[in-house]
Amino acid sequence: MQKLNVIIHQQGARISILGAARSGIAAACYFLDRGIPVFISDACAEEKLTAVITRNNLDGVTWEAGGHTEKVLDASCIILSPGIPSDIPILVEARRRGIAVWSEMELGFQASRAPFFAVTGSTGKTTTVSLAGSVLAAAGIEHVVAGNIGIPLISATPQVSENGYIIAEVSSFQLETIDAFHPRAAVIMNLMKNHLDRYPSEKAYYDAKKQIVRNCGADDFLIVNALDAKLFSWAQTLGTKLRIIAFGADVDGTDSFWLDGTLLRFRFGKTAGTIGDLSAMKLRGRHNYLNASVASVLGMIAGADTASIMNGLCAFGGLPHRLEYVAQHNGITWYNDSKSTTAESIVCAVEAFNDGVVLIAGGKDKGCHFSVAEQALKKHVKKVILIGEAAGRMEEQWKGWVPVERSVSLSDAIAAASRSAESGNAVVFSPGCSSFDMFRDFEDRGEQFRVLVKVALGVREDRS
Repeated sequence: MQKLNVIIHQQGARISILGAARSGIAAACYFLDRGIPVFISDACAEEKLTAVITRNNLDGVTWEAGGHTEKVLDASCIILSPGIPSDIPILVEARRRGIAVWSEMELGFQASRAPFFAVTGSTGKTTTVSLAGSVLAAAGIEHVVAGNIGIPLISATPQVSENGYIIAEVSSFQLETIDAFHPRAAVIMNLMKNHLDRYPSEKAYYDAKKQIVRNCGADDFLIVNALDAKLFSWAQTLGTKLRIIAFGADVDGTDSFWLDGTLLRFRFGKTAGTIGDLSAMKLRGRHNYLNASVASVLGMIAGADTASIMNGLCAFGGLPHRLEYVAQHNGITWYNDSKSTTAESIVCAVEAFNDGVVLIAGGKDKGCHFSVAEQALKKHVKKVILIGEAAGRMEEQWKGWVPVERSVSLSDAIAAASRSAESGNAVVFSPGCSSFDMFRDFEDRGEQFRVLVKVALGVREDRS
């Protein structure tokens, strides 16, 4: 907390915040509570920003709307929302002037007394941090789950004691502007081609993720996917810089957590054994078993025993928009996997079922290689219904592997899927793309899917 303390106690300190979404508002409240003037700059329209400031009782801030001017530079530190690129001209100038530019995650870290468990990767982050929270809860260990999961870190971390843990979902965007950020345990779930609408190359995206260990040392942990060959090869080049733990495979000479069928086995330090049978979990799919493996590693680092770890894994019921059950009608089961924004996440979704999947996919094209889904489509999917901006490219790559139909809207896609599915089939909405061509965000997309399905089927109640 040293650098933050310097700023807080600096005479004439002033903070600029770029972006007035959840993390920006939380950061503003943190500094205002400490009597430090705050300037908010957002690219949105003036009336929208005025409404946000009024709704959050931020009458004490000064602000600008419609873009970021040099007013931002009258600051001791600039807090950057993750949706704003870190290389825009005003931030380049800020760094030239020696002004610190931090993500809200960096701010949350510097305000924390508790050690961090930080989880990044292309897929599985949110489920993994939520599972880890359930594990620590079952073990009676103080903790908070926050970060890119939707809870700003700065609104949660100052309340956790030094004996607790911060379980943080971390994005590549947030890692672009770290300074002192130093997790006790850093997790990289996987690295898949993603966000090429933001990064100039696949390598640039991967390099941003790898910044998670920039400040780690020999007493810290890197938990890394042994099934991701490039990722694990990079981890091994770190040598003794930090302690490597593999998940997904039993790696000779390395602490490992791996699946033996549905049994989760482990070797950690001087102990080895079995966590339990993951088929007892409420979550389904091998990808969720891998997420549970990581949660188990974090639980063990925090001091949880195997019984508490297993209890925590089994207690967790899943998250909205992540292969979420929606309805069953005429023997057809409908699932909402709106959080799916990569081709690889489509693979994870359809592989959770034996076969007979009717897949609804498509959205804003982020440059993913949809061809990686070939074997999963051929084995598990009977038909694909495509929507959105990416539908044309997806159809071009997938035609010949599985029957493909195009729809102009999500409602039309649901109707088409209903016509195509038979009793015993699952209709899975796993877009594999971002949502911004047709929806506000993935939550909006998933909520609309749930409503439209229930209207189309005449289903009024959820399954208990």
